[in-house]
Amino acid sequence: MISLTVQNHQPFAIKEIPILSLQQFEESIREAMLTHSRMIGLFGLQSTQSSTTVIAVLSNPSTSSLHLLGTNFSESNKRFKSFADVHQQTHYFECELAENHHIIPEGHPWLRPVRKQTVVLDNQPYSMYRMEGEEVHEVAVGPIHAGIIEPGHFRFQCHGELVYHLEINLGYQHRGIEKMMLKSNSNQQSILCESITGDTTIGHTMAYALAVEALSHTTVSLRTQTLRSIAEELERIAMHLAGLGGIANDIGYAIGSASYGRLRTLVINSSALLCGSRFGRGFIVPGGLRIDLTTDAIDKLKINLAIVQKDISAINNVMFDATSVLARLDHTGTVSGEWARSIGMVGPAARASGIDLDTRSQFPYGAYRYTHLPLITLSTGDVFARARIRSLEIDESFRFIFDQLENLSAGPLKNAMGKIESESGVISLVEGWRGEIAHCAFTNADGTWKRYKIKDPSFHNWYGLALALRSEAISDFPLINKSFDLSYSGHDL
Repeated sequence: MISLTVQNHQPFAIKEIPILSLQQFEESIREAMLTHSRMIGLFGLQSTQSSTTVIAVLSNPSTSSLHLLGTNFSESNKRFKSFADVHQQTHYFECELAENHHIIPEGHPWLRPVRKQTVVLDNQPYSMYRMEGEEVHEVAVGPIHAGIIEPGHFRFQCHGELVYHLEINLGYQHRGIEKMMLKSNSNQQSILCESITGDTTIGHTMAYALAVEALSHTTVSLRTQTLRSIAEELERIAMHLAGLGGIANDIGYAIGSASYGRLRTLVINSSALLCGSRFGRGFIVPGGLRIDLTTDAIDKLKINLAIVQKDISAINNVMFDATSVLARLDHTGTVSGEWARSIGMVGPAARASGIDLDTRSQFPYGAYRYTHLPLITLSTGDVFARARIRSLEIDESFRFIFDQLENLSAGPLKNAMGKIESESGVISLVEGWRGEIAHCAFTNADGTWKRYKIKDPSFHNWYGLALALRSEAISDFPLINKSFDLSYSGHDL
């Protein structure tokens, strides 16, 4: 494989990325995929009237390495041989490349819209998949939903109650986060990253801050790194509790739903002690943090979390021992390990299908470089596994937080920022509570952004939800959907 090999958060000069012939580009990517590398980016770096430079970013968890390579497409020849016929994980990346740059993956098994609903390549009408038959019927849900759910369209092909196919159509929000990142100042960029998906404020802001710090050769104290990771684990606990509460609610297990909801409130109130905001807004900035954790706040934080830890243990024991609960969760919405790996699933949903993938362990950053977190997997890939793994990850997050609070070092809260390197880039990977977050940042000659590409874990996992519905009762859709708990805004950008 011909590529530039770097580590997570290691800056590099853009000119070091090998720009290959199209044949070499295709062969190198196929070779990498056959050796268990994963695609985490396929996007245009820059475009002129005559050509478009496309960059592929691949990760190899077994070696903790990242690989970058590129090729040029001329205006007269914007085609390549699709990888998705063999490596399904590239499917959506190729669709996005076609949608944004009109570069056509020849032989792609299912070229479809990513953030446009009715057309492919801007001018070809797109029709959703439909089944035909006497007793086949179609159920359309959304894009407008009740309550505060964001817009997304779900089209079910059913035979009776049984779902044969689910197609998910997103991209209704058109916020333009990536374009705004290129035009905004540093303060505005932090706010934009906090808004990529509101339930992963810490995760996305962490990825942004680490990218900027790498490109400016800015170091932060161990205290700052530790407090950032504590905030990240609090966000993980809060959202896992929200997910468990939603799962309990969808199966009519009222005491579980109420208990998880009550405990989540105490966790996000604890986040406010640390961050000044229950959702972590304004806490992480490039170079450090905006506020410090006082001794009184540490004491209060320990008291709150001890209560939550004790009560979670009790409700988990009751819920996961209840026959009525297990009857609804077991063997429902299964995604096999083979499917999960082939489509590139990430995060707890992937680990519930036996995929040993966690950025904190394989591409460690911040305080995770000094403290080991076990990589937990289950094998059944059903709603039970996706729920149970959340409870297990909560336990490990508590262990991590209490250990860090007991050994919190002194150090400056914020360091002066260096000058951002020109014509440089960095790949910033962070493990959000949904899974791998990737920010791919590239600079111009004046140190401003040339390209800022964002990938939320939901980009990988929406396809997993579609697979989980196959051969399931349509009445189980809310439960299976909640077990994935994916982000519309993180996908739509």
